[in-house]
Amino acid sequence: MKFFRRYFGPVSIAILLLITTYSYLNLQGTSPPQPAILDPDFTLWTQTGNLTQPLVWSLESNAAHDRIMADRVTLLKKDALRLSIYQNETQSGDSFISVSETLDGARLTRLMNSIIGLWVFKNVCNCDSNPFGNASELQAVQINDGIRTISFVFTDNLQGTASFLEHRVILIPTPSDQWSYEEVNIGREYAAASWPQPTTITFSLLFEINRAPVGWHSVYFSHITTQAVPQLATTSAVEIGSMNLADCYQTFKVQENLAGAE
Repeated sequence: MKFFRRYFGPVSIAILLLITTYSYLNLQGTSPPQPAILDPDFTLWTQTGNLTQPLVWSLESNAAHDRIMADRVTLLKKDALRLSIYQNETQSGDSFISVSETLDGARLTRLMNSIIGLWVFKNVCNCDSNPFGNASELQAVQINDGIRTISFVFTDNLQGTASFLEHRVILIPTPSDQWSYEEVNIGREYAAASWPQPTTITFSLLFEINRAPVGWHSVYFSHITTQAVPQLATTSAVEIGSMNLADCYQTFKVQENLAGAE
């Protein structure tokens, strides 16, 4: 009996430690994977001086002469990220504001094998024939891997794909002045362009204006989702050809051409 009393305590402690260690390792193995897009509902915010910005997303702008603002609002019963630019009458060029996340490793793999869904609320962009002309507004999801860029541009009516050098532009007709659910497939576009899989990318939500009327201009993004797809598909978009981005947009005027090509 003394023998059992002498060793029962240490043995019990050892068994308890083994059980605890096994439970910890088991929980580690079954913990949910990190999502591809962090804070997809834009709930986390911080403030730097007078500027509020998402805590997880990086804020960027080139608006030297214009004022910018990023905030979280409720629009037509949807909580959303609002990106705003105040167009100053002294500004003759374009201004943009964007928020972005950088992905690599498991998060990037998950993103490249998923359909990305999101809600967008755009204005009439006047961007179908000449997005960089007067009063144009550009709302887009943009992907950059340090060498190559994909821009998913939400247009008024224009649909198609422009490929040139290391830039690919996907034109997505999107209703104005209302919420619209849209989907983008980044992995499919890499496959269609015969580009190698990236090791890191920057995923951005972009708003750009060019010589728009003086005053505030805003667009909205809401609730980003990722849905895994079993395999990459080939693109069904219309290929427009090779040209640089500015020339591509300046010479688009291709609603009729695209309609004929389809």
